[in-house]
Parts: sequence; C-alpha cells; structure tokens
Amino acid sequence: MKGISLIKVTLAIFATTLLSLTVSAEEELQVKQIAIDSSATQQVQFSQLDLDKNGLLNEAEVAADKLLHNAFAKVDTNGDATINKDEYTAFIENINK
Repeated sequence: MKGISLIKVTLAIFATTLLSLTVSAEEELQVKQIAIDSSATQQVQFSQLDLDKNGLLNEAEVAADKLLHNAFAKVDTNGDATINKDEYTAFIENINK
C-alpha cells in the first residue's frame, strides 16, 4: 500500500461516515415533513366532510366518500353513530399502511 497513508484512509472513512449521517438526517426530516403534511391534509379533509361543522361526521356527511361510508361502523369505534377526528385519523392511518 505505497502512497496511501493511514491519515488519508482515516480521513476518507470519516468523510464517508459524515456524508452518510447527513443523508440519514435529511431522510428523517423528509419523513417528518410528510407526516406533518399528511396530518394537515387529514384535518382539511375532515373539515370538508364535516358539513355542519360540529367536529363530528355522521353517515349522511360521509355518503360522498364511498370507502369511509362503507366502513362507517368499523371506523366509529365508540359506537356513538358519529366519527370524531381521532377515529377518522386512525382510519386514514390504517388504510395508508
């Protein structure tokens, strides 16, 4: 290994590790941003479906969304004949898995 010093090899490994950490940090930030965007989108979608603006969705309000309407009884986990924001969020997260 003529011409390659231990210092050069160490610097190359250090630089590679540093770049790898930078890429990982950027990917983590992108995942967090997607989660934030997704949450904001869910809030908008819920608000658009909530026609009477009472913070709950009933069967009539979700009639236009066939997937949600067909799964209404399963989404309404507390059985109160309405879907609250937590139930809606859990439903969306479940179908996005």
